[in-house]
Amino acid sequence: MNAATVLLSPWRASPAWTRWGSVILGAGLLLVTLLLAIFMRPDSWAMAAGSVVGFGEFFLGMFLLAPALLLAVDGRQLRVPGLQRAALAGVAWLGLGLIMVPAALLRLAGGHGTVIAGLLALALCGGLLMGLLPRMLSAFVGLLPMTFNALRPHVDLPAPGQPGFLTLVAAAVASMLLLCALCWWRQLRAADPYRQGWMQPMVLQFRRAGRAGSWHGFAGGLPDSAQQIRQQPDWMRPMIDLGPSGPERPRYSLRVAIGGMFVPMTFAGRARQLAVAVLPSVLVIGLVLLQAGQRHGGFSWAMLTPWAGMFAWFGGFIGLLIVLLAVMQLGQRWQKDNAELPLLALLPGLGAPARLRRDLLAASLLPGAGVQLLLLAALAALAWYAHMGWPAVLAVLLAQAIGIGVLVAFTLAIIGGRPLPGWGTGTLSVACFVVTACGLSFALLDRSAHGILLLVAASAWAVLALVLAWLGWRGWRGLQDRPHPFLSNAG
Repeated sequence: MNAATVLLSPWRASPAWTRWGSVILGAGLLLVTLLLAIFMRPDSWAMAAGSVVGFGEFFLGMFLLAPALLLAVDGRQLRVPGLQRAALAGVAWLGLGLIMVPAALLRLAGGHGTVIAGLLALALCGGLLMGLLPRMLSAFVGLLPMTFNALRPHVDLPAPGQPGFLTLVAAAVASMLLLCALCWWRQLRAADPYRQGWMQPMVLQFRRAGRAGSWHGFAGGLPDSAQQIRQQPDWMRPMIDLGPSGPERPRYSLRVAIGGMFVPMTFAGRARQLAVAVLPSVLVIGLVLLQAGQRHGGFSWAMLTPWAGMFAWFGGFIGLLIVLLAVMQLGQRWQKDNAELPLLALLPGLGAPARLRRDLLAASLLPGAGVQLLLLAALAALAWYAHMGWPAVLAVLLAQAIGIGVLVAFTLAIIGGRPLPGWGTGTLSVACFVVTACGLSFALLDRSAHGILLLVAASAWAVLALVLAWLGWRGWRGLQDRPHPFLSNAG
């Protein structure tokens, strides 16, 4: 097996949508690095560029390097040991190249090469570890940077460039690599290495998402309802409130039948669901409060003001992520013609087609829109409390408006039988995240940003709104042309 085959093994083990995403991410990182070189001081842009590249390499470690475990598992199951060795060697050599090449280039540009290499190694190994850890634990990897920052005053952790930083990096990287090796070894020797579940590596989800060698849109990587029930432990299964359902309340009954994120639940079931979903956010806020309390010598509400921009930025992303998860689940329902759709079509008491369309849209849209409006009110109040000015409030309003627009447009496209192809769905989803991130960053995190930057953000928002309006109108026309909305979009 030659060196090129070994080096390209992680690339070939990844699904096509991951490879395309890696190329787009690399182009985006290059563009941001060039912008930093143009607008920042020569003595500081290299370190800032290293941090940006590290952010991208975290995702490359998770989505490009970690899937090599799937190739190694296949090699062991097929009794082809060469595949296992090629997968492991490919991760090692490609990971080393992803660290050393950017660090060397930034060193030539005037940066501190060893410090930047350490940051890149931390980010890449963190992403690799997040992909290999069990799904129950992987979310906490993203909290490690904030945890180190919060613990720094107590254990005297050095910052980048300070004495001892490289020693800390070496210890952290060695620890993460040891955990990666244990996760790799555990999965290779599992009795059923392909079984899905909360205690299985997150990377196993990538194989489902990349079936047939391409990405099939939101629903492509989502297991159907029966598979979701089998994968979840008993304590995480939804407790649905069936009491008010019936012919007198068709919208409520449709919410129960469609299921998904906004299915009606009992109070205990909803509280349990929110506790699982909110726990990572609570840990983030706790770490932020700990850091702020250390700087101010105690807790007070006034010390939260400098963090208001970060909370609003984070909340804007949470709103968009909730919408995309809801649309994923809805798209999965309309993907098969031998699952829920025939039963929904035969459900009695739904009335004439016009009424059915209204009730279905209300059941699909109103719960998600209500969540977005509540989040909008909370974020607007946060921006107002921090006296962040009208650009910040406008950015929060536009971010949540984009979330509602995504919900309406994609729901109409799915129910109307005119969803975008996989590449179009992925491109539009990435564009939504990029536009939201840039707009919130300019208005919330960089108060000096004005003029041309805000104009660029406003133009991007306008273009995205037009695209979503076109997609929604296209889906609405398709819904009107259908004899009834419970027709599969498969094929």
